[in-house]
Amino acid sequence: MIIIPKKVKLRDALVKELRKNDYLIALHRQLLKVYCNQMLGGVFSINKKEIQDLLTFADLMAKTNDVELEQSSLEIVICLSKLYPDSHSIKFYKNRIFEELGNYSRLEEDDFDFGNSVDSLINRVQRENEQSKRRFPVGNGYFIGEQRELYNSISEDLNSFSAPTSMGKSFLMKMFIEEKIRSGERKNFVYLVPTKALITEVTNDLCDRLGDSLKDQGYRIINHFDSIGENDLFTQFIYVMTPERFRYLLMNNFSRVIDYLFIDESQNISKTDSRSTVYYHIFDLLKGQDLHPKITFAAPLIDNPEIYEALSNLQKGSSLKANLSPVSQIYFVIDKNGKTEIYDRITSEFIAIGTLKNETTDSQVNTLLHKVRGQSLVYGNTINNAVLGANSWVINCKSYPNHKNQKLSGYIVEQIHDGYYLSDLVLKRVGYHFGKIPDEVRSKIEISFCDGLIDTLFCTSTLMQGVNLPADNIIINSIKNGDSDMDAVQFKNLTGRVGRLSNSMLGNVFAIATSDRAKNKFKKLISFKNMKAKLSLDALIDRKTIRGINKDLKAGDLTLQNVRKEKGNSAKFDAIRKFTLIYLNNLQNDNNNIITEHFNKEISHDDQIVIKRKFVEKYGDRIEEDVNFSMDQSVELEKRIKGTKIDYPSITSLDGELNIAETLSFLKDLSEIYNWKKYDPGIAADDENELVLKDYAELLLRWMSGESLYQLCDYVIGKRKVHFNYLDRSKKIRRKLGIKGNRWEKGSMDETNLSIQVTLEALSTIQFKFGNYFLKFSHTLKKELDTSVLENDWYQYLEYGTMDEDVIWLEQLGYSRSNAIKIVQSNVGAIDEDTFGQKIITTERLKSIGNEEIKLETERIIKNYPDAFVNEVD
Repeated sequence: MIIIPKKVKLRDALVKELRKNDYLIALHRQLLKVYCNQMLGGVFSINKKEIQDLLTFADLMAKTNDVELEQSSLEIVICLSKLYPDSHSIKFYKNRIFEELGNYSRLEEDDFDFGNSVDSLINRVQRENEQSKRRFPVGNGYFIGEQRELYNSISEDLNSFSAPTSMGKSFLMKMFIEEKIRSGERKNFVYLVPTKALITEVTNDLCDRLGDSLKDQGYRIINHFDSIGENDLFTQFIYVMTPERFRYLLMNNFSRVIDYLFIDESQNISKTDSRSTVYYHIFDLLKGQDLHPKITFAAPLIDNPEIYEALSNLQKGSSLKANLSPVSQIYFVIDKNGKTEIYDRITSEFIAIGTLKNETTDSQVNTLLHKVRGQSLVYGNTINNAVLGANSWVINCKSYPNHKNQKLSGYIVEQIHDGYYLSDLVLKRVGYHFGKIPDEVRSKIEISFCDGLIDTLFCTSTLMQGVNLPADNIIINSIKNGDSDMDAVQFKNLTGRVGRLSNSMLGNVFAIATSDRAKNKFKKLISFKNMKAKLSLDALIDRKTIRGINKDLKAGDLTLQNVRKEKGNSAKFDAIRKFTLIYLNNLQNDNNNIITEHFNKEISHDDQIVIKRKFVEKYGDRIEEDVNFSMDQSVELEKRIKGTKIDYPSITSLDGELNIAETLSFLKDLSEIYNWKKYDPGIAADDENELVLKDYAELLLRWMSGESLYQLCDYVIGKRKVHFNYLDRSKKIRRKLGIKGNRWEKGSMDETNLSIQVTLEALSTIQFKFGNYFLKFSHTLKKELDTSVLENDWYQYLEYGTMDEDVIWLEQLGYSRSNAIKIVQSNVGAIDEDTFGQKIITTERLKSIGNEEIKLETERIIKNYPDAFVNEVD
């Protein structure tokens, strides 16, 4: 009997042979060791034959369509080009491999003449043809790798894609908006980002991209639900917002068509916190208002991007996963004894390469920073780790008499305080970066890093929220993200911050393990292949939890006491409660979605009828649409507003002092109305929290009365010298910052910087928590008074940090709070009125202020609100 051999595709055979080729493996490992020696300042050597053989192997691997081998191919040619930057042979193969992998955006210094042979001419024609297909629809440049497919997918009705951090997902969505606008299409776009800082970044980028086209094509970028011109019927809008702001926009008589909805950083839908519930509610609101935008979810590299499509009411859409990164990362693991290993991508093994000094973690970080070249990020899991790490490293750095760094230092002093560590650190090209730093200062730090004014930046997990910096190295000295272990998606999202297309094509990742457990965890995270994400709904709410929810709802208990007993984590309980309120809302509205389907696995049809009847008994036909609040809270609020005529107190008392007593009394009233004791115990009005609320009342009043952040920090520093737990009575903020023990413990921040951090944390808490409660109060009060504007609207005062109408107007245009206050306080009369009584800005008077920051903001804002600016009032 003749056995016919099974047919094997040449490409598959090539992959199999390459993966087990001992010579390739040996050469690749040799290259990794040589690269490591060169990078850390050691002697390195690799002979010409080995270089040529590596290039030949890399050329073959680039043709395999195997992601790991293609990535290894990139790694080889980029490493070799770092070792031998002037080699024409390496440039030749590098360019050839880049083109094979669809990258025509290589750096200019890599250009290489391929010759004039017939074959070369044919190849050049083919190359130019492929280049033309990859040319951007607007602007200069070319799609790389699978970018073109990702870009084209945005036109689908429902689309979800994931790609490596360096693939430029946000860039593609912004370019799509630009193409539509420049081509004359009249569409409305919604672009959701997770942070206020990203609102500013995306808005600025779109203003720079579109320029005069915003005015010429009749478009405006909107950042807030009460932005100026939001109701202009003849204008098309680009809504750049956080999910919370967009949800509130939808909840308040929104009447526009939405053509495209972009959800950037959509991995946040997987976070097990209450913010993730907002995304689910948005899709309910879209369905309820019969809005059907084309939807795009964009996430970092995960295996199942289609999972997020389940939130929409559309049938299954397209999903794409771009596996190949256009840049490469080299991974190192350094254990507590300094033993260093490097990750071999081809074999998925770790190779021992030497030993660093066996000292403390800080010393290992500093040792690495002394050795590596280029710009570095250093990750720590707490703010205190980042701040103290920067202070430890800066001792080794020299001061640079650079006027730009001095200017940056002065800006930080002006914006925060002259005692703030960061203002001194930047003079030595060192900085730190985390969420509670004011957005304007954090943006300056990012820009300064991009401009090369900062060499070393110490960071926390805020780096994962879409912050793109041109770093060459990242040092990770903790397996934690906050208090929990990082998962593989978070880790790869973090490490993807090094090696950028616009800068270095290669990033070095150093994982410093302080224990055997940490070492093993790092190795798993580096080599992990299963990158599947879960929806927060599935992660938080199992069948047992649903049974507890069912029991509570049938009893009409919106405090969910049965579930509360089971779930100790307050953040997770808050998310579960929000999901429950969305479920109840859908049940009452007979709306079916992913949440009702999930809950109804354990809640029978009969139980659903019982729940609906119970709430009709208690609240009649009332349905609470705002799932930040339950019906008992809303009913009590309306009852108190109607029955007692409760209102916001005045900011100042009759003697002109801050009205702390009446504000504290008002907050106590809100505590009763909203039942903070059950729903928000951290700020509930009881004997234990009396001082907490009083502290918050004072800071709240100072912020709303327009005090600068410098003034607030200065006041808190002085206050804490007498009352050292002011604004942190339970020492919760101290612990959150990673500071253990008493205030004098060695290794902690000094009291000035601790007080500044306490101010920033407390202010963030006030803005977030009180902001939601004030918004609900203002909305209900307006409804009762049948008015669209309140004379004393504390929600607006809190949101904009001022009572001054001119400052609020300037902030609504897009000026930062600090610059808006400067413009008003300059007394140059920059704000005037036109013949119709509308506020306008006279540009000449604005220029006379002579402030560079105001000038830069104006250049962008004038593109978005050109009609708000005039040369001079007639």
